[in-house]
Amino acid sequence: MIYTLINSVVLMAMLMAIGFYIRNKGVLNDEGEGALIYLLVNVTNPAMIINAMNIDFSPEQLKNGAVIVATAVIFDILLFLLGKVSFSKVTNSEKEKIMRFSAAFMNGGFMGFPLVAQLYGPQGMFYATMFYIPNMTFMWTYGLKLLLGNNENRGTGKLLKSMFLNPGMIAIYAGFILYFTQLELPLFATKLLELLTNATTVISMIIVGSKVATIGLKESFVSRDAYFATFLRIIISPVIMIIMLKFVELGQMVEEIFVIYASLPVAALSTIMAQKYGGDSQLGSKLVVITHLLSLLTIPIYRNLNRNNG
Repeated sequence: MIYTLINSVVLMAMLMAIGFYIRNKGVLNDEGEGALIYLLVNVTNPAMIINAMNIDFSPEQLKNGAVIVATAVIFDILLFLLGKVSFSKVTNSEKEKIMRFSAAFMNGGFMGFPLVAQLYGPQGMFYATMFYIPNMTFMWTYGLKLLLGNNENRGTGKLLKSMFLNPGMIAIYAGFILYFTQLELPLFATKLLELLTNATTVISMIIVGSKVATIGLKESFVSRDAYFATFLRIIISPVIMIIMLKFVELGQMVEEIFVIYASLPVAALSTIMAQKYGGDSQLGSKLVVITHLLSLLTIPIYRNLNRNNG
């Protein structure tokens, strides 16, 4: 399994390198990257969520899913509290918002789903989805409110729409309908979901590689403000998860998925959401770059550490 994980990480690194190369060559520009982000957010990632939940209904699996969701909620709340305490002395409010946001929200859709799909298949994807649902829900509720701060210019209706009618949440609703009703999709629809699911890894890693090229490796790694949030996201977060797993029995595969998710880099949407709703988007971009590059090393380390301690 460690061989498969290393291969998956190397694959993602190579895709990032492709994104870096085509951005440096001028083949991919801001408009092209924006189009890829739109495709990722609105098409391929929702398709991946629906595909993950388009599986046979199992009462035992559903029971495990409920425990997973409860554990994930507790984990997310701990991250929120840790971020609030850790960055309470940051005087720049825009930096504080994006640092707290980045420490709490992971790239579970664009990096976590593809990684789990390669390692554990459809069953693993179901558990990954159950774990990620609370984090994504919090991102579009608590996270959105965090970035908006005291901004009262956004109406309640628009705020609620952003929270509960975004593509990711709509995909979750559709996935639950499929799972509980056991509706059988036509063959072309299942094949389409599979094709779009497979495209998510390629598109997401090319976007990250493009951001590395845009910001620059040196510029990203000399940012002192980014290191503390990076430390919480990919170092402290998995440690918290490993400690939590000492108090709950979930099975080896589920626990490995939990640790992988806790080790994931900053949510790729953080930069986009900071630009749209508030927060230091430049710092957010640096955090995306740093955490994605370093997580290629830390994910295998923590996953193997948890397995050895299990």
